[in-house]
Amino acid sequence: MEENNEEKKSASRWKVVGINLAVLLGYTLICRFIDGGIIIDAFLIGIHFITGIIVSIIIRRWEWVLSAFLVLAIGFSTCVSLLDMPNMH
Repeated sequence: MEENNEEKKSASRWKVVGINLAVLLGYTLICRFIDGGIIIDAFLIGIHFITGIIVSIIIRRWEWVLSAFLVLAIGFSTCVSLLDMPNMH
């Protein structure tokens, strides 16, 4: 019984991370196709990171800290790679 409860908690933790990464993917793709999108994307990544940290402090769950730092790392690397693309405006 207790093992099943641990599996549900683990699935819930990865669900939080997955949803945050899906949101990151969504607004990064939208920003890729608009003028000045890389700047907007950088601001959105910063807001997303700060929101994740604040939520983790309020509800005291570590998966929000993990997802915030993953958003920061993946978002930063995405912005850097978008700067190297030759067809950027």
